[in-house]
Amino acid sequence: MSGIVAVAGTRDAKELIVTLTIVALSDSHTNSCRELPPQLLDALQTADVIIHAGDHTEMSLLDELKAMGEVVAVAGNMDSMALKVRLPMRQLVSVGGKTVGVTHGSGAPGGIAQRVRASFPEKPDLIVFGHSHVPFSGMVSGVLMVNPGPAMRGYAVITVGKEVTAQLIATG
Repeated sequence: MSGIVAVAGTRDAKELIVTLTIVALSDSHTNSCRELPPQLLDALQTADVIIHAGDHTEMSLLDELKAMGEVVAVAGNMDSMALKVRLPMRQLVSVGGKTVGVTHGSGAPGGIAQRVRASFPEKPDLIVFGHSHVPFSGMVSGVLMVNPGPAMRGYAVITVGKEVTAQLIATG
């Protein structure tokens, strides 16, 4: 949930810095949230924004995520035709005043972060992607890139405030 991180300034002028929490997952390859790790389910229920970077597999999972809160989602290569028709392959959204790019990714795991980064010439503050099943959090060409890895093994908690930070969480 959003909260006040800091109060800064003089007695005459104060700046409130509000943070938002994104829980990012990818490659869930399941039909229902009930099949996800309990730790991830708990995190999803407290998120301000949920990002799913593709390979939900079935529409039912997306519908369950949307029942929990605000969802930003893209289609992945293993998604049903219903999801591929409904979801974009790439999105740019604003979260807490920061620009966030979301895509699934494609191709071999080697070099995927660089390929995904190149697909966002807009230079967002954050890019969330999946596909490789390899968790990653780091800077690529000046942009924070996060791959939460497969949902059955982990997810990412991303804090958006004055800065954008990410933490990879392993669930098993």
